[in-house]
Amino acid sequence: MPRKKEYDVDEVLEKAMHVFWENGYKATSIRQLEKAMNINQFSIYASFRDKHNLFIESLKKYREYVEANVFNDLLEANAGLVEIKKFLFNISGNVSAGRLGKGCLVVNTAGEIGTKDKLIYDEVQSYFSFIKGMFKNILERASVRGEISANADVDKYANYLLGIMQSLSLGTKIMDQKQINDFVSMALIPIK
Repeated sequence: MPRKKEYDVDEVLEKAMHVFWENGYKATSIRQLEKAMNINQFSIYASFRDKHNLFIESLKKYREYVEANVFNDLLEANAGLVEIKKFLFNISGNVSAGRLGKGCLVVNTAGEIGTKDKLIYDEVQSYFSFIKGMFKNILERASVRGEISANADVDKYANYLLGIMQSLSLGTKIMDQKQINDFVSMALIPIK
């Protein structure tokens, strides 16, 4: 008869997500995960098989986390260009308040792992497809409302905004507040 888990899998997964977010995949040790998750190595392996699978599950947990805590206004049915602009300036405000600096777990992973690991790469691409789709939906609504040209290539603009998000993720780690503010203030100018 299998033993009953004495921990909440969802809760320990979120803790692991934060450790990977802070350190990256390769630099995170099982010992660090044990300490942060407050479970032993045996329990980690019993629930997640290995560090690799735990990392992939952490990337999925990150997507849930950002949907609920970061992109919630952009996922609203009536979101438009105003919400994108607010969102970008909110990122800028978080930089000045010292609440950013780790960047985005998925962008960090793309930089660290790239295409070297197919399963991780697929999860990264799934996340980027989600972001692009979110922007594309907003741009399609903006086109219908007349906020942008009816002839605008929303697919290209969605790719552009995805690139902006990826750049901001890196920028929040290395740029000063003025640079971030300048970047954000220029980001929506090309969308017409």
